[in-house]
Amino acid sequence: MLALVSSTDPRWVDVALGDLDAVLVDHLHCELKAASNATALVTRYVYHPRLVRELAELAREELSHVGQVHDELARRGLSARPPDEDAYARALRRALDDRKGEPLLDRLAVASIIEARSCERFQLLSLHAPTPALRAWYHDLFASEARHCRLFASLAEELHGEDRARERIRTLAEREAEILSKMPVLPRVH
Repeated sequence: MLALVSSTDPRWVDVALGDLDAVLVDHLHCELKAASNATALVTRYVYHPRLVRELAELAREELSHVGQVHDELARRGLSARPPDEDAYARALRRALDDRKGEPLLDRLAVASIIEARSCERFQLLSLHAPTPALRAWYHDLFASEARHCRLFASLAEELHGEDRARERIRTLAEREAEILSKMPVLPRVH
């Protein structure tokens, strides 16, 4: 189902579990950015009824995840801090700068790939997190991210045609694999 063409480096699980606090802080910002992206798409493309309806719901769900991550940080005695630079997302957006793109298709493709990578990593955490409660939570997040990934891909297919959308997502997935192969393995969601 996921459009990824590469798997997360196997070392990531140990790195992530070695500094789960850093993963959680990054996760908080990922959820905030996902909600912000969804509302920005709704604002810009308000004339697409399905996009508006489903991305408004997605934004609400992402904001509920913000609360969940914030609560987990508080349980650990941690405070949120400003986000680190998101080199991964920036590199994905730049991967699309090499052509005159279709802005909506490109944004939906980027969102689909980001959600797919989050989905994959949450699945890994659902299998390896140190407590049953964390494993269950990450399993729920894994299922949510899978729905989000598919939603963005489905919107791209509906609004730009299945063949064009799938080709764009496939091209971006190949670029995403190259980007990840050059990045250090860090305790981040992506």
